[in-house]
Amino acid sequence: MALIDRIKYDGPPPGPSGEQIPWLVYKFPSENLVLGSQLIVHASQEAVFFKEGKALDVFGPGRHTLSTANLPLLQKYVNLPFGGKTPFTAEVYFVNKVAKLDIKWGTPDPFQVTDPRYQIIVRVRGFGRFGIRISDSRNFVTQIVGALHGNQVSDYEKVISYFKGLVITKFKDTVADLIVNKKISVLDITASIDSISVTCQERVASEFDRFGIEVLNFFIESINVPEEDIAKLRKILEEKAEFEILGDERYTRKRSFDVLEKAASSEGAGGMMGVGMGLGMGIGAGVAAGGILGDVTKQMKVTPPEKPIEQKIKCLKCGTENLSTAKFCSNCGEKLETQPIICPNCKTENVPGSKFCSNCGTSLQKIKCPKCNFENLPSSKFCSNCGNKLEG
Repeated sequence: MALIDRIKYDGPPPGPSGEQIPWLVYKFPSENLVLGSQLIVHASQEAVFFKEGKALDVFGPGRHTLSTANLPLLQKYVNLPFGGKTPFTAEVYFVNKVAKLDIKWGTPDPFQVTDPRYQIIVRVRGFGRFGIRISDSRNFVTQIVGALHGNQVSDYEKVISYFKGLVITKFKDTVADLIVNKKISVLDITASIDSISVTCQERVASEFDRFGIEVLNFFIESINVPEEDIAKLRKILEEKAEFEILGDERYTRKRSFDVLEKAASSEGAGGMMGVGMGLGMGIGAGVAAGGILGDVTKQMKVTPPEKPIEQKIKCLKCGTENLSTAKFCSNCGEKLETQPIICPNCKTENVPGSKFCSNCGTSLQKIKCPKCNFENLPSSKFCSNCGNKLEG
C-alpha cells in the first residue's frame, strides 16, 4: 500500500481544441495519506478532508504540511498520534470556488396546466440561465457526497444536471402556482416574466443554500406553449369575439344554420331530420327551431348525397398519389406529411411539404438545433429538446 506524500489537483486537462474544461469538485484518487505530506491548494480552490460521512478540516489556497496541529477535527475524530510520519486514511476533495455564470436550463417536456380564463388544458415550457458559486465547501462536500456516490462526484455534468433538476422543479411549481392559484392566463404570463424570475431565484436559492451554494443571476429567457395549443386558444378567442359582435340570439341562429348546412351536405334528408330534433332540444324553443328548419327545407331540395371525391396525398419524395388515410408511401415507403403547415408569420395554412408560405413567402423549413440536431418549428427561438438558443 503506497502512502501519498504530496496532494494536489491542477484541474482537468484541456479539451480537444484547447478549451478549459469546467469542474466543481474533484475527489483525490488515494485515501492512504501520511502526516508530513505536502498539501498544495491552488488559488480559487479549497481542500476538504472527509472521513466516514463527515466533512472535517478545510484548507484554503497555499502549501500546507499535514500535522495534528492543522488537522484538529480529523485528529479528534481518529485520534492521530503526535509527531512522525504516521499513516492515516481519509478522503480529500478539492472544491472549485470560481463562479459558474452560464448554466443553461430548460424543461425537457412541456407540463400541463388548466388555463383559468378559457378553462382548457395547455402545455407550458420554459428556458433560461443561472449561475452558481460554492460558498461553503464543507457543507457542499457533505451534501454532494450524500446525493451522488463514487466517481459521479467528480463528474461535472452529473453534478450540474442534479442542480438543473432542482431548478426545473421550482420553475414548474412557481408557474403552476401563478396560473392555478393566482388565476393568470397563459397568454398573459409572459408579461410577468421578470417577477417570475425573481420568485424562482428566491425559491431556488433556499434549496441551493442547503448545499452551500450561492445562486447568481437567475433569469428566465422564455415561457411559451406549443403551436397546437396556441391554435386552440386562438379559435376560442375568435368564437368569443363573434358571439360578442352578433349577440346571443343571432349567434345561436348562425350556429344552427352552420349545423344544418353541414348536415345537408353530408347526410341527406335523414341527417336533416336528426339535426332538426337536436336543434329543438338545444335552442330550448321548439317552435323557433321548427320555423328555422321549415324555412331552410322549403328552399332546399334534398337529394341523395353524391359519392365524395376521395382525397389523395402526394408523396414528396417520389410523387406517387396515396390514399388520404395512408401514413407511408405505397411506392417508396417514405413517411407522408398530412397536416397543413401553419405559417409562423401570417398564420396561413399551407399544403404539407411546402417550403415557403403561399401568402407571405416566409420560410416554413424546420430549424435544426446545432447542439442536439432536434428539428424545431420555423418560429422557434430556442430548442424544445435541449433549450439551446437557435440561430434565426
